[in-house]
Amino acid sequence: MFGLFKGRKSNQGSSVPAMLNVTIGRAVEVERLAYEFWPDDCLVELSSPTLEIVAQGQCNLGEGAYLHRFYPNNDSCLLQMQGGDGVDDTTVEEIVLWTYLDVQYPSSDSDWSQIGEAMRQTKFTIPKHGVSYDRVWFDGSTGPEDPITYWETVHDNLSGNESRRIFQNAMLFGRELTDGGDEMLLVNMEEPEDGDRCVSYMVGRSLTQYQIRA
Repeated sequence: MFGLFKGRKSNQGSSVPAMLNVTIGRAVEVERLAYEFWPDDCLVELSSPTLEIVAQGQCNLGEGAYLHRFYPNNDSCLLQMQGGDGVDDTTVEEIVLWTYLDVQYPSSDSDWSQIGEAMRQTKFTIPKHGVSYDRVWFDGSTGPEDPITYWETVHDNLSGNESRRIFQNAMLFGRELTDGGDEMLLVNMEEPEDGDRCVSYMVGRSLTQYQIRA
């Protein structure tokens, strides 16, 4: 989706990598022009252009693919970068600003399974909002497809000593907005090793490296 670009600084002395100079303890400024003129039908909402990063997650997707997630001190959004491992390779291929539209805690295995089955379909309608999205992953398939699964390790300090792991089933959907741009929907079923399982509905739009500053 984007051209490749390199991280500006390493994070020497830390066990947690920096990507584009973004890591725990740093503030990220999102350029106002990056979101100020999003159309009215866009569901992505950023409450503040300043993101104070307090936690950082990494997902090894296999075959040399990694996700880096940066969590601010409010729980309304996260900044995600896809690219290298953050140690030997800090190349960033894609940046997405995700905001949480809803988080649900299914009360039964039946409810949990029902959401999982809905994620496998070619279209997904967000509960409580009635907005529909087309499946992006497996877009060449006309039938149900299993979600992508991976572990995310979330660090709460730069030493990496305070961390937690979350198993995730995810499917990506998207729709075109009135400005001609794309809005993405990530349906994410999360099962922490020590915590309650939940389903996150995150809507996101892509950013470029020039639209963030750390």
